[in-house]
Amino acid sequence: MTFSRRAAAEMTQRAGRICAQAPGSSADMMTDPLTWAGTFHAIGARLQREYAEQIDPAFTIHDREDSADLMNLVRHELGFSKMESRFPTKATCLAIYSRAVNAELPLNEELPSSFPWCAEWECQLRELFAAYVEAKQAQNVLDYDDLLLYWAQTASDPVLAADMGGRFDHALTAVKTRA
Repeated sequence: MTFSRRAAAEMTQRAGRICAQAPGSSADMMTDPLTWAGTFHAIGARLQREYAEQIDPAFTIHDREDSADLMNLVRHELGFSKMESRFPTKATCLAIYSRAVNAELPLNEELPSSFPWCAEWECQLRELFAAYVEAKQAQNVLDYDDLLLYWAQTASDPVLAADMGGRFDHALTAVKTRA
């Protein structure tokens, strides 16, 4: 697992080449786990689909652009797109939302550190994000952040976690470090 599609493809190719060089019939057996290679979001989506019956069988996954469009629709419905002072764009709003969700930080802590130019909009952003979540739930939509959150939530159920964990002997992750 890794964060970008490009890194996932490279990691899968490298592992495939190594497995192909393995002697005997074990090479085929070794490449089967590569079907699970991918980004964290792709693996999360696949697990959500496989466990959908135990969770919620009918959901759609929005890509970043669809999520930004939904955020913009809600932003417009709340009247934030027509304010006298320019409210953050849909992309900025989605970035703030995503950062706060993934960092598991309250908005009042995330804004000053990561988006100080948007701190004056904290109340409106809080209202926007609540309405965005309601819109996603009404449409039975998951965004990329939800894939990771729902994966973690699914794994918190002992029965589902044991079943999920029983599929894998090891999980390898590729994370780029800063030099």
